[in-house]
Amino acid sequence: MQNFYRLESSKLGTFGVVWKEDNNQKKVVKIFLPKNKNNLLLKIKEEYPSAKKSNSLNEFIYEIMRFLSGEIIKFNLELLDFSICTDFQKKVLFADFNIPRGYVSTYSRIAKSTGVPNGARAVGNALVTNPFPLVIPCHRVVRADGSLGGFGGGFEMKKRLLEAEGIILSKGKVTLDKIYN
Repeated sequence: MQNFYRLESSKLGTFGVVWKEDNNQKKVVKIFLPKNKNNLLLKIKEEYPSAKKSNSLNEFIYEIMRFLSGEIIKFNLELLDFSICTDFQKKVLFADFNIPRGYVSTYSRIAKSTGVPNGARAVGNALVTNPFPLVIPCHRVVRADGSLGGFGGGFEMKKRLLEAEGIILSKGKVTLDKIYN
């Protein structure tokens, strides 16, 4: 098994994708949120020191670029390697994936939907380690009061991603009519 990576520019910065190839089967193991290209390359090399640069995964990379440009994209999850996630994290990520574009959900609602009614903090922890941000849209999860909460790409990126999906913030919060059950 060999790891590969690819960096691509977007209007939010350079994003990265790392995948493994085994018997000609490709599985994405991590998506790195947009940031400075040099810092991103250092981070990839730190986490995946043997990864080799590749120009593969054209269709998948192109979909991420279109998504970051504001287009409506429904990603296919078959390329993602969920074996690297815990069972609970998988439940959280699938619940997150099902939040429609233009809506958000809350940590507590996702906790309830995954069978852990008091597990909002556990949901937050599962999303903080989401290996597939953008494809699994963790930017669509907010606090119960509508405030944005955390995001690996920072507050400003979360705000921009939500606004690109038509979600308007008022005083740093999402209006409750945009909460998806």
